[in-house]
Amino acid sequence: MKYRLLLMLFFCLPLFTMAQVGSDDDPRTHFVGLANGQKVYAKRVQLKNPFLKDSYFLLDDSLRFPMSSVRYYQNDNGFFLRISDPYDRDDFAKRTISGRISKFYVSKTFYNNMYSPYGGYGRYGYGGFGGYGYGMPSSRNIYFFTKDDGPLQSYNYENLREALSDNPGSMALLNQYRKGKYVETGMSIAGAAILLYGMSQTFKSYQNGQGGSVAPTVYVGAAVISIPWISGLFKKDKITQAVELYNYERKE
Repeated sequence: MKYRLLLMLFFCLPLFTMAQVGSDDDPRTHFVGLANGQKVYAKRVQLKNPFLKDSYFLLDDSLRFPMSSVRYYQNDNGFFLRISDPYDRDDFAKRTISGRISKFYVSKTFYNNMYSPYGGYGRYGYGGFGGYGYGMPSSRNIYFFTKDDGPLQSYNYENLREALSDNPGSMALLNQYRKGKYVETGMSIAGAAILLYGMSQTFKSYQNGQGGSVAPTVYVGAAVISIPWISGLFKKDKITQAVELYNYERKE
């Protein structure tokens, strides 16, 4: 009889150790955070989206939680935080920077709609944009951030300037970002003007029967316009540097 009880306990033990509520120092890295404040750990966390049925989270292939009850989760794909758009469509934004300032993004599809009262953006937009879902679709990432696990804010210069205002080094980088944007805007305007001038000169030469070559200013204008874009490929954005510096110095 004693051996039978030990054998039953051996086979039942995994059922009690799976997907339990653990502490923040739990060695397992997969978990879901529930709306009631509980944090449930598991060996595997999956988000299921069955056809014509409500989405849900499946932990260790046995325990289910409706998506509406989960505030955040983490699995092999990273850490995700629950968000809602103006149409109350629940979604999860992925965290790309972790710290006192945490950065998140979500990919959304927009539909170009000239008849939309919201400026041509399709439905399921963020930041007050909406529409009716007509036109050609296009996808883009929408970025957010939180400070000290506070409310989500749009990831832009104005909001970050206020959030990072207590760090002089981060503020200096933000000022460099703003000055750089002024320079980029000026170069883009100058390049566009040179390009248009070159195109007009090329058009005139064709009208006068002198066609055969494109005016050199066309290439100059195109090169000037492309300089900000090319330079951005080889250097880290000043806003990202400001956030990383803020997080690094606050750890010490």
